[in-house]
Amino acid sequence: MNQMQCSSLVNPFMNPDYYRRLMLKLNLVSYNTQEYAGKSFMCVFFTRFCGVGCPFCFFKSAPARNEISIADQFSEEGIDRFVEFCNQANLGYILISGGGEPLTQKRAVLRTIAEVETSRIVLVTSGNWALNKDAAQRYLSEIDAAIKARKTPCKVTVRVSVSAGHAIKLGTHPAFNLIKLFESDYPNHPYLKFQIHGFENDPMFPKVMDLFPGHQLDYNRGPRASDDETVIKVIPQKIHVTLPSGYEFVVGISKIFGSDLRPNLHEIQRLQDTIKTFEKDLEESEDNNSAVLFNTNGDKGLDWSLNYNGNICLWQNQVNDNQWNIYEDSFPKVLNKTFRDPITLSYIENGCKYRERVVDEVSPRAVLRLKSISLRDYAGTVVFEEEKTRLYYAIRILQDYFKAGRVVQDQLSKLPDEIRELIIGEAETAQELYHQAEYTIVDQYKRKEFDSVSWRDLLELIKLGHYDLTQEQIQEALDYYNSKTELKKYASINEVEREIGEDIQKRLTERLMYMKPTARKLGQPQLIGNL
Repeated sequence: MNQMQCSSLVNPFMNPDYYRRLMLKLNLVSYNTQEYAGKSFMCVFFTRFCGVGCPFCFFKSAPARNEISIADQFSEEGIDRFVEFCNQANLGYILISGGGEPLTQKRAVLRTIAEVETSRIVLVTSGNWALNKDAAQRYLSEIDAAIKARKTPCKVTVRVSVSAGHAIKLGTHPAFNLIKLFESDYPNHPYLKFQIHGFENDPMFPKVMDLFPGHQLDYNRGPRASDDETVIKVIPQKIHVTLPSGYEFVVGISKIFGSDLRPNLHEIQRLQDTIKTFEKDLEESEDNNSAVLFNTNGDKGLDWSLNYNGNICLWQNQVNDNQWNIYEDSFPKVLNKTFRDPITLSYIENGCKYRERVVDEVSPRAVLRLKSISLRDYAGTVVFEEEKTRLYYAIRILQDYFKAGRVVQDQLSKLPDEIRELIIGEAETAQELYHQAEYTIVDQYKRKEFDSVSWRDLLELIKLGHYDLTQEQIQEALDYYNSKTELKKYASINEVEREIGEDIQKRLTERLMYMKPTARKLGQPQLIGNL
């Protein structure tokens, strides 16, 4: 397509969300879900609440203070639907994590252990419930009873996180109590196991082991160490601990991520360590594709991520204009909708390097923002926050699928001429139209109902360089905000303060993981107690 033809087209990037939604109505690319029918993985957050308050915690998960809704924590219906979803997903491994502290949700934990068809369940915990040894013993006995109630065997591992952050409130007591209990009560249990989760360059694991004189450590420094016999979940560093009694358990040492929803992208040099850690983890632990799980027999499965509000997606592969939620979406629907969306399909098949390369063609800043925020769970939402970039990526991957002969012709013919011509055209044409379109994150926000606090947060992110904006466009954002807000007005973007405190962390988190609107509306009247 030449320059004249390009300039004569309607420019879809001036109204990107409209065209993206047209594309989502169609089944544009052929796919085969059976290529990923191997044993799969599920990481679930049952709650957003936690009383430990680790300073490094991205979620800043405070204890529940007000009424709790299904946007915060699984309800009984949510647990029912979770069990049903898992039992259709051919799972080999479930990681119950947080979010908040998952073991406060005892009914959800015990039902998962007793009822979900899987061969492995790992309970990630701060151990705050094990500060009292008697209470820990009672909880472990309930876990043991749930294991015995199962129809099929399943290994259940209690994995306690040990770090300087956890130790501020908890010290070494939970780890010490749990090691002593497993050593005395469950040393040879065939299905109930214990692990420690530590962190690189953190002093607390050695301090815990100092409490057990005569222990031995065997460091496994080989590549791709895993803690499972069926699926490969890589542990960056794996240590075998043997106590003088002969009791043995495993320790996994992980990287520390510098996750920050408000990095200053004007100071790239200061972000290099965070970016390198993010990239290294994706390569070494995830094979540069977090959506796919490799089985030890060579099969491929899927890596699911389920939020405490019911939102479900493949890990790092969520796009907030096409959400699914277990309160209203079944496993077959979620599976097929995930493969049907060209954006999520492309990540499954091509991984993160492909995604970064295509986005980088028009928005290197979006890729920088992704790596600097360094929040693996919500990488897809971060890189596709801007509707314009999201549409460009959808068009470009459809161009590649078209060249591979996988675009469904009768579906393609249903699209407007301006999109269809781009899909069968060249990347340079899409890039030119992208840059011609003066549609920005500011225009995107203007299409929503005005909210002073959301706009103030946007202005802070603009100040930090999160978006490609000219000085005129930044001034446009300020003028619009000042004309509508009842809060403080700003003459210059440099006047926007860095807000501190729990409230803004929660708001910025919600920007990434807000509950699917139709599911939230269904459950809006429903308030739940602490499960």
